[in-house]
Amino acid sequence: MHFAIMLITFLLALILSNVINRMLPKLPLPFIQLVFGLLLGLFYQGSEFKLDGELFLAFVIAPINFREGQESDIASFLEHRSIILYLILPTVFVTTLVLGYFSGIFLPIEMPLAACFALGAALGPTDAVAFISMANRFNFPKSVENILKSEGLLNDASGLVAFEFAVAALLTGTFSLAHASLQLLWSILGGFLIGFSLSLLSRWSLSLLEKFDAADVTGALLLELSLPLLAYFIASEVGVSGIIAVVIAGVMQARRLKKITLFDAQVDKVSHVVWDTVIFLLNGLVFMVFGFEMTHILEPALTSPLYSNWHLLGIVIAVTALLFLTRFLLLGLYYFWESRRLKNSFSSYIQDILLLTFSGVKGTVSIATILLLPETDSLQYSLTLFTVGAVTLLSFLTGLVVLPYLAGEGSEEVNHVSQISILADVVQILEEDVKNSTEKAALYAAIDNYKDRIERLILEQEPSEVKRELAIIQLLIIDIESDGLEYALSKGRINLKEYRIYQRYLKVLEGQVNRGFVSNFAYGFRIFLRVLRAVLHEVTSFGYRIRQVLKKEDRQRFQLSQDNRDHLADVYLQNTELVLDALEELEGVYSPALVNFLQMSRLQEAEVMASGAFVERVLTRARPNNMDELLRGYYLERKLISEYQDKGILTAEEAKRLRKNVNELESYSLNEVDHNFLEPASV
Repeated sequence: MHFAIMLITFLLALILSNVINRMLPKLPLPFIQLVFGLLLGLFYQGSEFKLDGELFLAFVIAPINFREGQESDIASFLEHRSIILYLILPTVFVTTLVLGYFSGIFLPIEMPLAACFALGAALGPTDAVAFISMANRFNFPKSVENILKSEGLLNDASGLVAFEFAVAALLTGTFSLAHASLQLLWSILGGFLIGFSLSLLSRWSLSLLEKFDAADVTGALLLELSLPLLAYFIASEVGVSGIIAVVIAGVMQARRLKKITLFDAQVDKVSHVVWDTVIFLLNGLVFMVFGFEMTHILEPALTSPLYSNWHLLGIVIAVTALLFLTRFLLLGLYYFWESRRLKNSFSSYIQDILLLTFSGVKGTVSIATILLLPETDSLQYSLTLFTVGAVTLLSFLTGLVVLPYLAGEGSEEVNHVSQISILADVVQILEEDVKNSTEKAALYAAIDNYKDRIERLILEQEPSEVKRELAIIQLLIIDIESDGLEYALSKGRINLKEYRIYQRYLKVLEGQVNRGFVSNFAYGFRIFLRVLRAVLHEVTSFGYRIRQVLKKEDRQRFQLSQDNRDHLADVYLQNTELVLDALEELEGVYSPALVNFLQMSRLQEAEVMASGAFVERVLTRARPNNMDELLRGYYLERKLISEYQDKGILTAEEAKRLRKNVNELESYSLNEVDHNFLEPASV
């Protein structure tokens, strides 16, 4: 039960970290998750939970690397193969030797050289997960990003092999360079063969099931999800690199020949959704476990009386600086050779060298690796774990601090002008359809859907101050609408059934307010006031409702007569006058363009409402029964995207992105259940 509660706490912390990142985008999500991990580690300080490094690599790191393998760019790897091979082989081993040797000198107690090299081997490879979490945040040149991703995916094998050799030397006291070289070659080739073979076996199994009509989406997805675990455990049992096996299996899955069938399309769609969720969960878990383990690693090393904690801090800073310096010099050596070979200026490579240096951060793989170290001496063991954990943390934080100055922030603004133009064209065509249609309500609902999308796209490009002003004005309009509704009910201009319908309209308005730009108290108070008024009216009319039920008239509560519609439209038009008067008074207070936009929008809506379409415009937003009209809108949107691409207004990549958006909206609409409760009253 204790572990279950801890797991639930971790999941809740993951959700909260994502919310905080949305509210405070300047704070990197990995950093927030790391802090949560540290806090949870302090809270569960007395727990007996101990991370199993082997299982962590298998169940967390392996699926992440598998997915990255699926999304890897093979052409880019082949293009940059020389530097990638340089980084995953000589760079890792030289870093292992340099960090291991100098750690033995820096550490305050005498340690076996093999244990020091194990420390260096854990810190040798870069962490793909840690880098990818930063790559989404900074503007890396594409070539540098591809190099770092490929390096992070493949260098775990060389790092783990170096670590295993160091552990073997620690336990046996012997080391053979020839044996180590053969073992490394076997580890890489064996991992490649296992990953390749399992990917082919998975593909053949699925084809066989399809031939016997026994394949289904769930089975295919489970087979894909289990592939990285299977590859890792089989490779580990054989004694070869599990990480290489997992990455190759992922690459082979991505590069398989895809058949254009309905089954494959369904599998691919579900696979993307599930993998996105799984990877978000595992990535978050990586950093939270990192922080959690740090609290357990820190305590034994920090409480020893043999040295001061300031001494330890100095060691961590020195080892981290040595780590980046070693990587910088090795990269400089490579690019110096390249500049001589290609007869280019060496200075032109400095930017890439610095990016590759400070992006080579360490992560949870280093923690999971060092936890595989056998505990021979408690102080040596805790000090080794502390050094690896603290250097890993400091290297990651250094990357977060330094990279913005080298790569720049990755928040690239998207221009939605072309998309807004396409959506406006769709609205214009649908409005023409209204004139000759008998299903005006359904078309109005489709038009409102597109207008809402246009409004959101426009606001996305506005500065925060305009968004804040809009949210404040929207709250003011809700107050006017609510007061006008209460006044109409008190004067008998509408009945309780009509009052409830207008309340649905107010709920729609509340949902349109961007709560990130208004006080939570102000927003909550308005909702509370509206709900309280509605509840009081329900309580005071309770006897009437009971009589309705007894007379079996309740099932007709959604059927509206023409008088009901006229009463609702009158209330809306009366409120419109009040809203326009209020907006006119705000012209000198808020942005004139924003106030004018809201006035024009309200007037356009009022013209439609005056035609007797209030109920259709309001209630069809809540529960649309306009599938045919929505599908026509999506058809028009696709048609216009193609036309814009043919004219050169949209690039192929932009058109592809917009088509994906339409596909997702259409798929969601087709999954909706029709609720046609607005049957016209029989008269």
